[in-house]
Amino acid sequence: MTDALENTIKSITGTEISGSRVHVVVDLEEKHTKPNLAMVLNDVLGNEVSRSLIMGMLDPHVEFTLHVRVPDAKPPLSLTGITFIEEDQPIDSKSVNVARLA
Repeated sequence: MTDALENTIKSITGTEISGSRVHVVVDLEEKHTKPNLAMVLNDVLGNEVSRSLIMGMLDPHVEFTLHVRVPDAKPPLSLTGITFIEEDQPIDSKSVNVARLA
């Protein structure tokens, strides 16, 4: 199996906790080789409202909270995850819509 296949994103979910926080769950393929993970949260207009970077992921599963930095972010929000080893050389990316509170 090549590094690219080993470092693919199996799944991403994003769920709104409140108007300013999103619970993020990311699963990588089990045989990953410690890629870096960038998570970007955008509003409906495409404006970046939050970003997180995890260097050298050790576990294939991670959960964390993204805090929306922009007070007037326009829902619905979208969440994009990108794995990479070398900067500016993405291996895989996936985007999902963030589930909103009822």
